[in-house]
Amino acid sequence: MNQQRSQDVYHHRRGFPAPSPTRREGAASSVQVHAVQNKADLKAWIRFPRLKVYPPSSPWVPPLDHDLRRMLDTRKNPFFRHGDGLPLLARDAQGAVVGRTLAHIYHRHTVRHNERAAFFGYFECCDDVAAAQALIDAAATFGARHGCTVLRGPFNMTAMQEMGILLEGFDTTPAIDETYTAPYYPALMKAAGLHPVFPVTTFRIDDVSSIDPEKLLAERHRLLLSEGRLRVRSANPQDYTREFETLRELLNDSFYHNPHFVPITAEEFLFQIGPFKRLLDPSINLVAELDGVPCGFIITVPDFNLLLKKMDGRLGPRGLLTFLRGQSQIHDACLLIMGMQQQLQAQGMMRILHAELIRALQRRDYHRLTVTWVADENPKSLATLAALGAHPLHRLTLYEMPLPAEGRSLI
Repeated sequence: MNQQRSQDVYHHRRGFPAPSPTRREGAASSVQVHAVQNKADLKAWIRFPRLKVYPPSSPWVPPLDHDLRRMLDTRKNPFFRHGDGLPLLARDAQGAVVGRTLAHIYHRHTVRHNERAAFFGYFECCDDVAAAQALIDAAATFGARHGCTVLRGPFNMTAMQEMGILLEGFDTTPAIDETYTAPYYPALMKAAGLHPVFPVTTFRIDDVSSIDPEKLLAERHRLLLSEGRLRVRSANPQDYTREFETLRELLNDSFYHNPHFVPITAEEFLFQIGPFKRLLDPSINLVAELDGVPCGFIITVPDFNLLLKKMDGRLGPRGLLTFLRGQSQIHDACLLIMGMQQQLQAQGMMRILHAELIRALQRRDYHRLTVTWVADENPKSLATLAALGAHPLHRLTLYEMPLPAEGRSLI
């Protein structure tokens, strides 16, 4: 009695709704899903994938435990100013954790897209259909009780964070800030009643040194540069506050009409990019200016996943030493995001930015470049990547399912 009371107090202090256990009966197992209630549950939620899903030999790279705690902290993560979330754990009949997810709703998405959507993210599960169904049922119930009509995911909170289930490329290690999931997850999604939507692909350039930036430019690009109105500069590390706000404004403008995108607030942008601040190499973060006014950008970071893999999610003294000693080994980069103001798109300026990025990568002796996901419905970006000689790396997709009318319980 006293123990349950202390768990509920902790649970409410974090801002999550009171726990509502659910049970899914399988042919050979009984799975119960409950909300994270205390520190022990939170630790189990964070550590579950590396203990039960991904062996050390897997290409999967564990995120830092600290970052996951930070994401779920309702007092620190500005997502919770406009959203609700419920971290969930699935346990088998013996009490062992067999899966986890985060059911969540982003109210700014509801307004921006006029869609009452619930999401699930951070999905990880043993190869157990009953466990996957129980987790999806719990996320669906969370959405239905909030009046939502569709469940979609995995979204790790917003479209500006990791998303999707891996379909192809299981033998290849992802770059930093990219998704990797177990090979059996697509079958679990199908068994849970979800269907694939919004396929995307990540890409990689294996030899940056082999690209001639000049060959990326046509006569119209050179004419644009010769007029002197357009210039491309590196980010200014002495004034990151102003630079981040410039990048945020450009991002919101250039991505406004993209599927799933919701304009990001200044608070959200600083929170999400915060972990990368110390990883940034200003020389490979570029801003294009037309007549002195910022109009386009590319955000690229060194791909530190090689070191994060060795750290195994731990940012203690030993992990920090591993990171500091290994930085000189990093010769790969990852292009996180790029954009151009809407009224200037299709005028060739993005191709100029790409050429300048290749030059910057060559000067800094980066060998490979990975590009985070590009949607199948984005032919312009796909054409640009083809011109760069990039090849597909990972194939991913989102999944979704309709939800019943508001108030109907699924469990």
